[in-house]
Amino acid sequence: MNIHQFEYVLAVVDSNNFEEAAEKCHISQSNLSTMIGRLEDEIGIRIFNRKTKPVSITKEGKVIIEKLRVITNEIAQFKQSVQELKGEMVGELSIGIIPTVAPYILPLFLNAFSKSFPKLKIILREIPTEQIVLSLKKRDLDIGILALPVYDNELIEDELYVEPFLVYDCRSNSKGGSVAIEDIDFSKLWLLQKGHCLRTQVHQICEQLNKIEKRPFNFEFESGSMDSLLRFTRSNNGITILPYLASMTMDKDQKKQIHEFVEPIPSRSIGLLTHKHFVKKELAKSLKNILLKEVKLKIPNSANHSIIDPV
Repeated sequence: MNIHQFEYVLAVVDSNNFEEAAEKCHISQSNLSTMIGRLEDEIGIRIFNRKTKPVSITKEGKVIIEKLRVITNEIAQFKQSVQELKGEMVGELSIGIIPTVAPYILPLFLNAFSKSFPKLKIILREIPTEQIVLSLKKRDLDIGILALPVYDNELIEDELYVEPFLVYDCRSNSKGGSVAIEDIDFSKLWLLQKGHCLRTQVHQICEQLNKIEKRPFNFEFESGSMDSLLRFTRSNNGITILPYLASMTMDKDQKKQIHEFVEPIPSRSIGLLTHKHFVKKELAKSLKNILLKEVKLKIPNSANHSIIDPV
């Protein structure tokens, strides 16, 4: 038996599919199946029941898989420790970031982080929360940056910062000053499309939105990006709710239409998400430190936040 056979078994478990696991391991499906079969013959235990679709795990296989997790994780940690001792952070680090965060924090950390690890290939993916969680669990992604909490016992959460929400009011009769939730004109409120966690958070802030019977428009618009949403809101004299960092890229005239909420200020918790068997801990620690340093310079502190649950 060898480590490659262990990795093939775990790839099938994480993918729940022999074909997808073979692609992930960069070998043919027949070779992967053969190598797993040889391991099963050597230990005298069937790990997978190939007669079911999708493939299922035997009772004995579940015990073996847990042992293989421990072994492969220890080996991965050993390799990572050797790299750290030699000062050679090489290989790849894949990071998934939700669309309502990515455009605003990438400029804050990417250059400094990449310069700290010049031999490391950093792969960035702007994807929604659900896809980040799934990719982390399938081990196709190393780190997720998203709104917390996620509520998944396979994943580890580490808060980075708390970000307040702001009101972007483009109506001609907009009043100045701080805004209470009950004062928002929900008939002119525009949101991101379904699937974006910010939409869910906004709905939690504005439960009254579902009570609106008629809008002063004969069309509906749901955007997939913050930039499109802000442009649409401006052109239609509407209102939207945006995270604080999104206001940093606005010009002076646009910022005049930004209003804070009255306390308690609706906010969201943004953090790092990793698999419980994630081993590149020094890289995650470095990423966190750079982000904390930069974001703290951008987001003001508030003693009275009301954290909105993204789920």
